[in-house]
Amino acid sequence: MNYAKPDYAGFWRRGVALIIDGFIIAMISLLFKITAVSSVGIDILLALLYTPFFESSVLQATPGKAFLDMRVVSMSGGRISFKKAIIRYLVRIVSGLLLGFGFLMMLFTEKKQTLHDLAAETMVLRGEVKNQNYFQAWYQQVLQVLGMAEKPTEKSTESKEHMASPSDLAGLYELYQKGVLTEAEYNQKREELLKKLI
Repeated sequence: MNYAKPDYAGFWRRGVALIIDGFIIAMISLLFKITAVSSVGIDILLALLYTPFFESSVLQATPGKAFLDMRVVSMSGGRISFKKAIIRYLVRIVSGLLLGFGFLMMLFTEKKQTLHDLAAETMVLRGEVKNQNYFQAWYQQVLQVLGMAEKPTEKSTESKEHMASPSDLAGLYELYQKGVLTEAEYNQKREELLKKLI
């Protein structure tokens, strides 16, 4: 069966996104300096949290990546956790320390993955998350990280875990068509969903 290959984000596009994000971080840092709240600790904290915060949000992208229609996904095509985003960012620092070799790896890997993508089991795809308002999604992410977002009740969580719908099957098939899932992975997940539907 033929399926469309996922549109992996390329080297130059990701590089430009990195420059945009670096500029935004510098502006935020400058704002702290102007308001006399500047310290080395705040600068380090800002640099450490910026990328993981945005990449684990509903939009799955930093402002730079979102502006250039890219998103960071897990190997199954889903949203990554904040913990995985932190791991990805820390290994990105290692990528830079290796004279940029960790970044250049994407030129030789099948899914255009860098060292930090491989370490965190992620990939960067082109295409934004549809029907999402950037600022609203990021605001919700702030609430979630600070523990201020509404937590689902046990009952609603339980029903979400055990319920499946035909649209889940359609979404799964779409991932298979895009090449995110292999045929074996697709068949396995399809069987699991069918059991939940019955």
